[in-house]
Amino acid sequence: MKRFLFRRYGRGGFWIPVLLGLALFVIVALWAFHGVREAARRSDAEALRQTEQAIRQAAVGYFALEGAYPATYEQLKEYSGLAADEEKYVVFYEIFASNLMPDITVIERRAKQ
Repeated sequence: MKRFLFRRYGRGGFWIPVLLGLALFVIVALWAFHGVREAARRSDAEALRQTEQAIRQAAVGYFALEGAYPATYEQLKEYSGLAADEEKYVVFYEIFASNLMPDITVIERRAKQ
């Protein structure tokens, strides 16, 4: 076996394919890790967008039935049964007049460090 390795790789050349294989493995692992992080980031952004859209649709539905937008976010939640994850998101619901669409902003809470 030793004679085969020396004939094939020469003296000290045995480590070159091992190091190349290890480098390739590290590159593929980093690429996969980056892909998973990017997918998680996009998923979080989509969940945030869908939460804000659901709140807006609930407000429009309330307006369609009642003829006015709800005065508070709590009133909207009670009416529509809306279940936004309030541990993950902060909802800002500001209304100027009962016949104007309220300003609805949803932001993600920062994790305490």
